[in-house]
Amino acid sequence: MSIVTGAPEGTTRRAKRLRSTPEEARRLILETAQSLIASTGPEGLRLQDIAAGAGISHSLILHHFGSREGLVRALTRQAVAELRDKLVAAIASGESLVEQQLDRVFDAFRDGLAQRLAWLATVDSGGGAEGTQMILRDIADRLHARRLAAAPPDAVIPRDDTDSLIHLVAAAAFGDALFGAQLHRSAGLPVTSETDRGFRRWLAALIRAHSTQKEG
Repeated sequence: MSIVTGAPEGTTRRAKRLRSTPEEARRLILETAQSLIASTGPEGLRLQDIAAGAGISHSLILHHFGSREGLVRALTRQAVAELRDKLVAAIASGESLVEQQLDRVFDAFRDGLAQRLAWLATVDSGGGAEGTQMILRDIADRLHARRLAAAPPDAVIPRDDTDSLIHLVAAAAFGDALFGAQLHRSAGLPVTSETDRGFRRWLAALIRAHSTQKEG
């Protein structure tokens, strides 16, 4: 019995379900699934656990996503879109220092996003690949336009050079978010924010020297 409404608990829950819009239901399912992934990894993607955590029926998940695979694809698209938004913001930030731009790019992969993308890749080997490729292509387009605008009129900056820079930075940021602490320990380095900053400064100097050579 509900203390607030005087109705049985099951009736109250069913009423809440009826009032939920399809968008709200999808968002609730995705948020619950994302929380389970964060706490348990890919093995947390069991529909019965998601249904229990969200307080909904197993059939409602199937109604909105069709299958576990459909839910995984939706989670992958969500994670890819989140990464894209963060990377676009980093490129569009207007910060001129390479160090500042690298900070924003590395931070984009933090807060569990890199882990989520990696875990989802283990259960959806192809579903997010195309979306991730499109992200990097979009980011490369934006960065290449900025490099051309900032370069001297007679400078020649090949597009594949920008693509390689994007690949280098994305691989470094993604790997750092996943294994940075372990790699620091294996190299005998302290696991501190100063170690992180030191690596980013080194990478920034490498990129700056390379860009100066290309644009000079």
